Amino acid sequence: MKIRFIFMLFACTFWANHVAGQNVQPFVKGGLTISFFDTNNTDNGYVGVNIGAGIQMPVNKSHSWVFSPALACVSKGHSFDVYQANGNVSFSFLYLETQFDLIYRWQLGTKKSWCIPVGTGLYGAYCLKGKASATNDIAWFDGIHVREPISVFDHSIGANRWDAGWRMLTMGVEYHHFMFRCDIEKSFFSQFPHRKKYHFYQLKGTHTTIMLNVGYVF
Repeated sequence: MKIRFIFMLFACTFWANHVAGQNVQPFVKGGLTISFFDTNNTDNGYVGVNIGAGIQMPVNKSHSWVFSPALACVSKGHSFDVYQANGNVSFSFLYLETQFDLIYRWQLGTKKSWCIPVGTGLYGAYCLKGKASATNDIAWFDGIHVREPISVFDHSIGANRWDAGWRMLTMGVEYHHFMFRCDIEKSFFSQFPHRKKYHFYQLKGTHTTIMLNVGYVF
């Protein structure tokens, strides 16, 4: 029901601005995702993918400022070396993410075929699925062995499905209808709100994500 509401809200936003006569520009995007846990131990990082679509709506007459909501599927994760157990623990998450950016588009050249967008914003996300696994029988999460992949929503792990945060920076280059973007996100909330300390290390549960995307503006 909550996922349907997100889709309906996004569709209504697009429809309302189209009917209002705004110069709405839909776009699609996709690329790589690199995420890191905020932890006291070394995070090896996680490389995933993301794909999404959105719109750009001008907020001033010169169209230099645009409001850009988007909806995307984003895979994030984390991987740690647990030296005390001579093993590795990894997490993977698949999020449905809504993104809201305010962007300044710096036009280059007389024909304005080149553009440098710079902006910031917020995001909200819902985790569709997630799992934890380990390279050997590491006892953690109160003695739960995670060599075989288990759900991060298991009561012993208690991961949070909801996430929100700050899109610290969105910056890139646009050429005609093609876009190349780098987005940096920082979560506000812990993915493990009920967990403070594990057997081998402490996790804050918040994370930082870098997205490297290519896209097309219609």
